[in-house]
Amino acid sequence: MGIESPKARIASGPGVKSGLQDVAKLAGVGIATVGRVLNERGNVSPATARRVIDAARELGLRRILPTPHRRLLRFEALFAYPHPSLVTRLNQGFTSLAAMLDRAVIVERTTLRNAAPATIAARIRAAKADGLMLYAEEHAEVRDAITAVTAAGMPVVCMVTDIPDSGRLAYVGIDNERAGRTAGFFAARMMRRPGPVQVVTGNLALRAHAERLAGFRDGLLAEAPEATVASVLDGHDEDDRVARLLGRALRDYPDTAVIYNSGGCLTVVAKEIRRLPRPLGMIFIGHELTEESRGLLDEGVMTLTIDQAFEFQARRAVEVLLHHLGHTDALPGPAGISFTVHTRANT
Repeated sequence: MGIESPKARIASGPGVKSGLQDVAKLAGVGIATVGRVLNERGNVSPATARRVIDAARELGLRRILPTPHRRLLRFEALFAYPHPSLVTRLNQGFTSLAAMLDRAVIVERTTLRNAAPATIAARIRAAKADGLMLYAEEHAEVRDAITAVTAAGMPVVCMVTDIPDSGRLAYVGIDNERAGRTAGFFAARMMRRPGPVQVVTGNLALRAHAERLAGFRDGLLAEAPEATVASVLDGHDEDDRVARLLGRALRDYPDTAVIYNSGGCLTVVAKEIRRLPRPLGMIFIGHELTEESRGLLDEGVMTLTIDQAFEFQARRAVEVLLHHLGHTDALPGPAGISFTVHTRANT
């Protein structure tokens, strides 16, 4: 006959039973569930076990409390708008995070080549992960799919761009409206000569780009009310489209003083700037600090870039899911990620 460890059983008696009832009431479970958790008999979900143990700690139950079993968790990072440079940065963020994660946590990454809303929605509904980290456009079908899977118990964290009113657990990313306003502030303050302003946007179905555009307009107006946004070029982060639209705008407005690019296609924008006979004094503001943008900053073609720290976004999104699922007691940091401003002087 084996010898039971001191924590293997709960002693009986009126005082102990009263204590267990208090724990059950605070945790919102039955007393039998409390017994299964504290005696480590199993058949209790990790989230429920966590509630019971937290309640026992809060009430100061006098016994050695078990460590809740941590089952394998599988998260999926779904990138549904596959712009190459952005997806590369996101992948790098999750790759660097992998070495820091518990072995019981697996993060899988999926990129959809077809970013049609119906395709995205179908893929969200088909996800089998314990938690989903999503980068996708704001569309009714996508929103409904998020609502459906969250109602079924799978938490969703939106990254980079938000999809509010969808039931998602959290948005992890920068304040894109403030980032755009910051770009407008610097454009106005750094403008060396008066002239038209050209704005190149990414896909405006992504809330992030719409917010950046609105913020840029507000920031520019506040600091330089005489400045004029001559064109808003909906480039969709497509090289050929951006080259055609921006090339035509610069021919129509050869005295352009500022170009603000809220998305990618930096090489194309730089190429169009170099075509100008006298591009000196033009302000070019964009987003993300990459090897490409570093080179353009060093060259003097790009004036300023705003980086949204994908590495921190990846880490924070995983932390939010882990805490929500009761896998860690540590509270995640704020979901809002600080953006940073880079020029040739500080890269």
